[in-house]
Amino acid sequence: MFFRDIAGQDIAVGKLRDAIDNNRLPHALLITGPEGTCGLALAWAAAQYILCQHKHDGEPCGECPECIQASKLGHPDLHWVYPLINKGGSGKEASVSEDFLSDWRTALMQNPNLNLQQWIRAQGSDENKQAHIFVSEAGSIIRTLSTKPYESDYRILILWLPEKLNEDAANKLLKIVEEPYEKTFFLMVSNNPEQIIGTIQSRVQRLQLAPIDFQGNFVQPGIQQPDEEDRLFFFEKFCAMMRLSYSRKLFEMKKWSEEMANLGRERQKGYLQYAQNLIRENYVMNLHQPELNYMKPDEETFSSRFSRFVNARNVEGIMHELEVAENDVTLNVSSKMIFFDLSLKLIMLLKAGNQG
Repeated sequence: MFFRDIAGQDIAVGKLRDAIDNNRLPHALLITGPEGTCGLALAWAAAQYILCQHKHDGEPCGECPECIQASKLGHPDLHWVYPLINKGGSGKEASVSEDFLSDWRTALMQNPNLNLQQWIRAQGSDENKQAHIFVSEAGSIIRTLSTKPYESDYRILILWLPEKLNEDAANKLLKIVEEPYEKTFFLMVSNNPEQIIGTIQSRVQRLQLAPIDFQGNFVQPGIQQPDEEDRLFFFEKFCAMMRLSYSRKLFEMKKWSEEMANLGRERQKGYLQYAQNLIRENYVMNLHQPELNYMKPDEETFSSRFSRFVNARNVEGIMHELEVAENDVTLNVSSKMIFFDLSLKLIMLLKAGNQG
């Protein structure tokens, strides 16, 4: 993974590269940004850059053994931790990342901007279950980092989504995060840093990723998109939501809400993120700036008729309600209530967009 592969994060890349070049990289760095802002790919690129023996022009060489191993997720001094659906026992017997390393390598190599829903599916797990990082993982991390590096001068641990650390795991990691072994780096990547336990937050330095540009850069190539199966499903549900709300068909809206409530929490969040992206696309289309649109043909056909309802009178309101719904899903509010309330609020918002 190269820094040049990271879309839309030139400032963050520059800060990170400069810190590494000048030996100022903090031992525990928290890279934060919403899903789709390439945080995981950036951490991977930084790790390869640190490990590279012949870096030049601000990039890893891509040719030394360290680069080749890091690019294939096989470097013995580059360690990965990620949320899991527990398939082990409880406590110290719960699943750890090492148990799923082959699946992780396959999933991340296929999609460097992997999201949690896609990763849960790659584990072959029930999407209704919640993924966590368990206390057994904390013990595994401490054991792994207590050994000497195998091939490099450095040990690097990339911890994806530290907000998924359960309290016992987070507390067990406090000392090693605050006082790591020499030449050991923690690179944490978070989509929801406010959900990280406070004692972990206080022990890391933060690198904030650039937000998705509301005026058009939000769907550049490289920004996270759902896979095609999910995209088609989400698109169908988006069209239904907008048509039913616009037509004020309350019975059908209730039925639609019940269908959405039967999805797993991660898939519900995936849908709401997709809906936010498609609303942005429709807003840009309504501004008559086709060069800034990145829609699939079916989305573009639907939006050619729908986009006139998404404009300056209501776009912020629609986005706000979708964001509130996504947050409520995270907080485990009743799914039926979330989606039916959202569809009700869209009635008035779409009416506001159709005025004038």
